[in-house]
This record gives sequence, structure tokens and C-alpha cells, in this order.
Amino acid sequence: MRAPAPEAVTVTPELLLRVRRPTDLALSPDGTQVAYIVSPSFREKAEPLESRLWLDDVEATEPGAADALPRFSADGALAYASDRGHAGRMSLWIHGRGELGEIPGSVEDIQWAADGTTLLVLAADLGSDRAGAQTATKIKEAAADEQDPKVLRPARFWRRLYLVDAGSGATREVQPDGVNVFEFGWAGDKVAAVCTDDPSESAWYDAWIGLIDIETRGVERIDTPEWQVQSPIVSPDGRIAWIEGFASDRGVVTGTVNVHGVGPLAPELDVTWIDFADEETLWYAGWRSAGSMYGQLTLDGSYSTEVAGDFLVGARFQPRVTPYPDGSGVAAVFESTLAPPEIARLAPDAEPQELTSLNTELAPQLPSADWRPYEWESFDGLRIEGLLALPRGHENGALPLVVFVHGGPTSTWAWSFPPLLMQMMLQDGYALLLPNPRGSTGRGQEFARANLGEMGGGDLQDILTGVDALVADGTVDTDRVAITGGSYGGFMSTWAVTQTDRFAAAIPFAVVTDWTSFHYTTNIGHFDALFLQGEPTDPNGPYPKWSPVFHARNVKTPTLIIHGEDDLCTPLPQATEFYNALVEAGCEVELVIYPREGHGWTEREHQIDAWNRVQAWLEKHVENAVSS
Repeated sequence: MRAPAPEAVTVTPELLLRVRRPTDLALSPDGTQVAYIVSPSFREKAEPLESRLWLDDVEATEPGAADALPRFSADGALAYASDRGHAGRMSLWIHGRGELGEIPGSVEDIQWAADGTTLLVLAADLGSDRAGAQTATKIKEAAADEQDPKVLRPARFWRRLYLVDAGSGATREVQPDGVNVFEFGWAGDKVAAVCTDDPSESAWYDAWIGLIDIETRGVERIDTPEWQVQSPIVSPDGRIAWIEGFASDRGVVTGTVNVHGVGPLAPELDVTWIDFADEETLWYAGWRSAGSMYGQLTLDGSYSTEVAGDFLVGARFQPRVTPYPDGSGVAAVFESTLAPPEIARLAPDAEPQELTSLNTELAPQLPSADWRPYEWESFDGLRIEGLLALPRGHENGALPLVVFVHGGPTSTWAWSFPPLLMQMMLQDGYALLLPNPRGSTGRGQEFARANLGEMGGGDLQDILTGVDALVADGTVDTDRVAITGGSYGGFMSTWAVTQTDRFAAAIPFAVVTDWTSFHYTTNIGHFDALFLQGEPTDPNGPYPKWSPVFHARNVKTPTLIIHGEDDLCTPLPQATEFYNALVEAGCEVELVIYPREGHGWTEREHQIDAWNRVQAWLEKHVENAVSS
């Protein structure tokens, strides 16, 4: 979708931070308008991240706030969420009219009634946790006084449903007592929801599908799943569907479509998003290896794949599309390894048609590289896939390599536009390996569960055999290899250096290094219970066995740890534990802590500082490494 960058382009972090990302798109009822949210790649120091509502190719709101969740009614009214006037707390707005309703929490989803007279809104109490993919911080108004003293008690902050009159703004809570809602779908008199018995992030791993009566505020449990659930939807005639799959993080479930009263459909598909096309057919989107796809699925389990390829449609962790009302195609955020994100119109047997030009002027200045699929055989004969990137123009000679381990672990490296660190490393002459080891999505539920109970076992061997394959084919210099990654990738980067001296340097982000202390300090303690298949109180169980800090005494690999100070998902003590363990082991180590950041860093200067530190660490320990 764009021409390659000129050979002479020199890229800076400042240039890459000019990339803008569209999300949350919605089509008007007649399909003639597209509403969406545009977010920058950074925020300024101690300021919230701004985002803006756009209509077609024009900004529809003023600077100074965060906008989200555009939703058209059947008659063309446009609702959205914004924190304008109360930074940090999202409220309900109607474009052209202003703020609507008196919702005490922060709005997280909006749906219109079919007749356009009311809206059903999901809002989180202020003080609720955000999911890991949303930086794992607390939801609060920026102007609110900090609690002093801070008091913790369970089941304090809930996610609730509110019914809002579209004319008067009259608001009433319709949430059943003692039930928390993470997602919902609504049609007619039925509300299907992802429900939990307590409101913590950790409870999400044991969520169930509920049918809510908004008049009586009652709820009927209609499905208790084995794994995790996402995307509940209701058809106009009341048919209910959802996705169930094994998942590590809220909002990124990849799994099988389930229809109430029918059962699971086409389990061979890796589905991330669904919607009803009619009473017998669903739209779906999902993963196919590292690529994405969309199509239609019928209640008899047959399906068509309309568009699929080495690109990403939708969000980084959730492929999704928005069908045109006349069935002529879909709109979606579209990106690839060489094309920054734009909204495009997609249809079978047709080239993507760009509907936005957010990055059009910037695109020719951005770097390009040689991206290709890479496959190898792991230690037990299992075929492993990944992405390999080489600096543009490279022809011969073994390169230094950086291995990027993705988060999750139920995630995947996709054919999406690379982030700042990858782009800068390629410009500096490094090859990049992005492995999708066992435990990754895109290859079915059995593969996604293949590291259940042994994170750091077969998945680490998958990564190491990938490095060996690149060395064997002459692509990579065996003495100049580094490993990096965040979250699960941060765990793997710290775990790897306790198990092998294979790497010349490690650069873990947002780390987990002690599963026992993690369990009692994270906001997702059910995560480790699920993945480790053990008890944190068992001194001889999987918690110490798979904890890098318990194996740190012999680490020799120079390690640069980077962490957000306010991370609720992988709390800061995980980093300080490993840092102190490596200091005691006599290993070269540095810990960088970014204030005001959660499970990742978004401030402009922090992103630039991170690159400068990473570049210096690689230059010292990898680029200048010599054969022993």
C-alpha cells in the first residue's frame, strides 16, 4: 500500500513517533460515513494520552481530551465516549449535542437500542484496574485527590451497566447485584454478557456467560466455559453467540465460536471477533498463522474465508472488521510490516482501498526492511513459525541478531507495522527474529495450550532452536545474539539467561521473575494459577521451579531491565528482585524504572530514552562481541 522508503532515509525515534493509529471504527447506517478514533504514538510528560474522534478524513473533536468508542444509531446519531472536562473518566457524548447522562464510572462500551431511543453503557467504577493490554493502571480522574491513606479491600470497584435515555439523558443502573460485567451484547430485551462473581481483573479468568434482564436486574447463567470467553453478541431475534478459547489476557481471546443452543462451530478456526450477518450466519475475523483473515460462518459449521493474507486487519491483539450494511465488503484498520495503519475498504479479489490518509505523507520517509516468514524444526520435531527481518539491502554475511519474544503467551507476532525499537534496530544493522513458539495463537487451540504448565520449557527450546537454525544457514553470527521482550517476553528473557549462556545480552521489559511473589502482588493472580497448574504455597511445586530469581546465581549474561513504576500486571518488585539477584551473582546488570508508566511506556521522552539505552547496551555487548 506504499512505495518502499528511499535508500538514503535515516530514521529517528522522533520520526517514528509521528505515526498515528486509527482504532474503534464504525460505519453509518447507510455506509457513507466512517467514524473512528485516532491516537498518537506518545503522550507528553505527566499528561494523559489524547485521542480524537474523526469522521471520514476530518477531525470531529477539539484537542485536549481522550475520545473513544464511536457508535452510530439506526437513524445516524453518533455516540462516543470522552473524558473532556474530567480527564481520566470517560463519559457518554452525542456528537453535535454534548455530554449525555449521569454515569458515575468511566465508560468502556456503548450500544444503541434498535429504535435509537436509549443506550446501554458499560462503565467501570473509578479505582477499577485496567487490563494488561491497556497499560495495567488504575482508572481515576486526573483531578481527583489521591487517597491518603490508601485503603485496600476486595470487591470494591465494579463494572456496571447503565441505561441512558437518548433524549433526556435520564440514567439508571441496570446491573444485577453481585455480578460484574466485562463485555456485553444487546438486542431487543436480551443482554448477553461476560460476567464474573467478583470485580477483580483476576476473576476474568473464571468468567461465565450470563443473560441479563435489565428490567428486573436479574441474571441467568447460560454457560460456564472451560476456558476464557469474549465477544458476546445477540441477534435481532435473540440468538446468542460468543467466543471461547484459552487466553492469557483480557481482550485477546482467540478461540471457537459458540452459539447458545447450537454448540461450538468450526473449531479449526482461530476466531477473535464475531457479529451476526443474519439469523443463520455470522461474520468472523481471526488469525491464520501470523496473518489475519475474515469471512462468514453458518450455524451448520461451514464457513468461507473472504480475505486472508500477510497483513493485519483490526487491532494488534484482535483482528476485527466492520461490514458494510449492503454486504459489499468491510472496513478495517489495515497494516503490514511495510505499511503503517490506515482504515481501508476490503472485499474479496480486490486491492485494499484506503479511506484515510493519516500517515500518507509520513509513509515515504519510514524505513523498510526485508520481512519474510521463517520456519524451523524444534527439539521434538514440532514445526515452529516466526517472522524474520533483515536490514534492507543486506546480501551476504552473518548479522548480529535480536530475538523478540512476544507477550501473552497466548499471542502472536503478526504481519503488522513494527514498533520503534524494531525499526531502529534494523536501521542499525541487526537481524530480528520474531518467534511464535508453542503457546502462540494462530495455529489452533492445541498449539496455544502446548506450554500450559511449563512456560520456559518447550517454548524456550523453540526459541533456541530458531537461533541455531539461523546460525546454521549463515544468516546470524553465533556470538552476537541478544534476547528481549515484554510481559511474558520479559519473563522469557529473564528465564533464558538463567538456563543458557547462549545470549550475549538480554533486555527484558515488564518482567516476571518470581511467580510466588507475583501471585500475591499482581492484579491477575489467576493467570499464574492457570498457566503454572500449581499452588503458590507449594515450595516444591512449579512456582519456584519456573521462577528466574531462584536460578539467578549463575547468570553471566549482561542484562538491562526496563520497567514501569506503576505496573499493576507485572509489579515493579519483579524487576527489583531480579536486579538484586544479579547484583549478588556478580553479573553486569542495570535497572531502568520509568515513573508514571504502567505495563509499557507511552511518554515521548521515555520511549526515546529506552531506545538510546537499548542501542548503547547492544553496541557494547552484542555489536562488539568477539568469539570466545
